Amino acid sequence: MVGPHLLSGYGGIALYNRELIAALASHAEVAEVVLDGRRAVGVRLLNGTTIAADWVVVSAGTYGSPAILLRSGIGPPDHLRAVDIPVRVELPGVGSNLADHPGFAIDPGLRGAPGAAPRFFTLATWHSSLAASSDAPDLALWVYDPIGASGAPSETSVVALLLTPRSRGSVRLRSADPTQPPRIELPGLRENADVERLAEGAARAVEVANHSAVRRLCANPPTPSVGKSKDLRDVITETVESFPHVVGTCAMGRQPDDGAVVDHSGCVHGTECLSVVDASIFPTPPSGFPHIITIMMAERIAELLSPRL
Repeated sequence: MVGPHLLSGYGGIALYNRELIAALASHAEVAEVVLDGRRAVGVRLLNGTTIAADWVVVSAGTYGSPAILLRSGIGPPDHLRAVDIPVRVELPGVGSNLADHPGFAIDPGLRGAPGAAPRFFTLATWHSSLAASSDAPDLALWVYDPIGASGAPSETSVVALLLTPRSRGSVRLRSADPTQPPRIELPGLRENADVERLAEGAARAVEVANHSAVRRLCANPPTPSVGKSKDLRDVITETVESFPHVVGTCAMGRQPDDGAVVDHSGCVHGTECLSVVDASIFPTPPSGFPHIITIMMAERIAELLSPRL
């Protein structure tokens, strides 16, 4: 019978070992995947313990999964050599293609006692002037009421989100030391088209925050105080936030030379018995919040992997 041996900490790892029914090791920080040639045969923990497995599934998230692969010698050769890690499998895309939903938030000035959860939560999507109507919406407006510590005044926000950004960041190791957190470069707004489209969304957020119906409810003026066109573009470039809906650092695709890290079933290219199953495998950010999509993807890959285990 096949059962998972789960480890939490630096990386979520599922080890499918035919001698185990099910076990849970908490705070077992993973240093690397153990490879026999190109075949994954287990993981090595930070304390030096090696746990053998027939199949290893890495599920440590958009930041953690590429870091585990890189520490295992799976990734861009130049980067691995720069941090003194032997190259086991050349995969240029590991840690690249970091995508996010960048956003601009404006506080309309509403104050009140927050609740434990939002009483209203609104999300509207639409197409920017640079998006084709046949494509998925590329902008969203997200509005929610004050939430926070009970009894303390809190603010609300009107948030413009860019759902289909072109800008990309990366995840890289600082060193071969697995106790060192990875170096994360968020994409921000590196592409001019992203600035222009988010500026359109921000203009809509400003319009909502200054609407007469909203102003009647607010004792304070909106912040930041922004104008139009160039001033607004400057403001969002300086204040853009990660919300964060990060994806893409172990991207799914057919060709490793094109940046793909895993195939359609989540199996890592160039390896055997090694998979990645989390939001890091989305090649592009979803046009919406990634939570439900990640669950659906994991359920589908679980169906594809089950016959192999």
